[in-house]
Amino acid sequence: MAVLSVLIVSIAALVATWYSLFTRRKQDKAREVLRWIQSTLSGRGHVVGISWTTASTFRVPLRLTCGVFQRAWVTVELQSQQTPVQWLFNKIRGKREVLTFHADLDYPPSFSLHVHNFRWFARSSRKTNVNRSGWTFEHLQPLVISTNPDHRKDVASAMASIRKGDSSEFLNVSFQKCSPHFSATLPLESLAPGSPARTYMLDAMRDLATSSSASLF
Repeated sequence: MAVLSVLIVSIAALVATWYSLFTRRKQDKAREVLRWIQSTLSGRGHVVGISWTTASTFRVPLRLTCGVFQRAWVTVELQSQQTPVQWLFNKIRGKREVLTFHADLDYPPSFSLHVHNFRWFARSSRKTNVNRSGWTFEHLQPLVISTNPDHRKDVASAMASIRKGDSSEFLNVSFQKCSPHFSATLPLESLAPGSPARTYMLDAMRDLATSSSASLF
């Protein structure tokens, strides 16, 4: 019985210590991400606050001066590591930390469009080096599933903008008639110092958002 009590106390102490370290790391990472976001804006806006929505997700309102976007904010999803079990589970799944930009537009889209960026690589073995010569890659055209039988110029314009190289970092892009009109999700490391994507990310999102109302002009 004494051994069981010691074991329970030890496990409780381990969990409490882990949670304390997780909380400290989470706060440090949040401050770091805020600096990344502020740097990415490059003088065209600034961060105006932070609010935690879950133990590992927080929302950052933005005040932008670059036009097009109204009532903008980002949602940051960090890896959930409150307990060792959650940390191990996320490690096995390979879950990524992501950031989602949300905003209303000056001209709301007249359509709803949700684009998911999937990449598949096939190889005979995971240990095979894909960077060596002799590999042949096939670039497939995007697949569009529509509930509208008619071709729409605004949707075609949005799809053309999404296919640009500057949009390759986006995991998901959404246009919708209701607020928020525009959303774009990307890996959090895309905003880290040294990432080439951080220098053009805001401009890429502006180009995407502008494409949704191209048919109005």
